Amino acid sequence: MSRSSTSGDHSPVYNNDGHVYQQNIIHMRSDAINPYNLKKVIDFLELELEDELEPNRRVEDDDGLKRIDIIAKNVMNNLEEEGCSDYNNNIIESSIYFKTIKDILSAPRNKGLRKSYNNIKKTINNKIPDIKREKNYFSEVLNDIIDRFLNSNDIEILENEEMVSVVIHFMYYICHIGENGGNNAETG
Repeated sequence: MSRSSTSGDHSPVYNNDGHVYQQNIIHMRSDAINPYNLKKVIDFLELELEDELEPNRRVEDDDGLKRIDIIAKNVMNNLEEEGCSDYNNNIIESSIYFKTIKDILSAPRNKGLRKSYNNIKKTINNKIPDIKREKNYFSEVLNDIIDRFLNSNDIEILENEEMVSVVIHFMYYICHIGENGGNNAETG
């Protein structure tokens, strides 16, 4: 019977060069985005959104959403390759929720929800400069942010993958993340 040996050259202590925290482990931790506040927002939104959606509501029906023109924002942020609108179409698909999300976040009774939302917004805005340095297009930045939440392996987040994307797309659309040309967007 053969047994694994951890003595001599096979010992983790023998081969340790003194760096207990390996660089890749620390790097992985800095890439993670804590899903705690996002879970609170998604849980609340799912309850509120169940009955509130108007059928076929899209970006074109965004009278209550104050922000810069989405085409100008996409150009300013270099959302995707020129002539391509695939990612913008993903945002438009998510947009059926945007007016309702804005109304929910604006309601005075939802102060706690707004605090969680603003915490997410600040965290994402703090991570964006580092992520942008590694990406060509802002759509890649948005996907990276979504992936960082999904890669937290939190069951509630994984079960609500669509809502994770919707919340991140909403933040971009309403100008809470990404460049907005100095225009003041509505705050959540």
